Amino acid sequence: MLWPILLLSGVAFDLDPAWRPVADPLAPARAGKIQCHEPDPAARTCRIMTWYDVRSDGSARSRSISAISDEMAIAAEARMELKFEGGGMCGTVDDAYMASYRLVRNRAPFAPANNKQLTILYREGLLAALWNRKHCAFNFAREADDVRLDVSTVDGQFAGEMMGQFSWVDAGAGYKLKASAPA
Repeated sequence: MLWPILLLSGVAFDLDPAWRPVADPLAPARAGKIQCHEPDPAARTCRIMTWYDVRSDGSARSRSISAISDEMAIAAEARMELKFEGGGMCGTVDDAYMASYRLVRNRAPFAPANNKQLTILYREGLLAALWNRKHCAFNFAREADDVRLDVSTVDGQFAGEMMGQFSWVDAGAGYKLKASAPA
């Protein structure tokens, strides 16, 4: 059902046919699981961890924490309102998103003298790439594989640089953030 919607919307991802669209991408979130981007199951680490609050009206709110530095245990945290459109989870990086953005260190707010400067630099990066543009994420899975593929569009155009892999992990499984990719 989802595949024809993607084709009708004009989005062409040119993926290996083994990757099939996920009909209900947030079903694991409703079961209490966490999205773990760039997972390393052996080390139980993720580069980004995302929690979802899925609402009965079909919308959701995400809370993502992205590892920035392993040495200083610094991460960026932000929240985004999401709606399902054309088979994707869509949201916009805007003032509400930036108001939720903060740097954290060991899960506590990180408040060095340059915290505002770091936020400004982050915002400038978003201005160039995503500011006030619709970002949609489409999830794909292969049969008998726990890893999923996250494929994105920005304003309806394929954004290959934003592709990534993730797995759903149990909240109590002991996964932690790690900025550097698995070896």
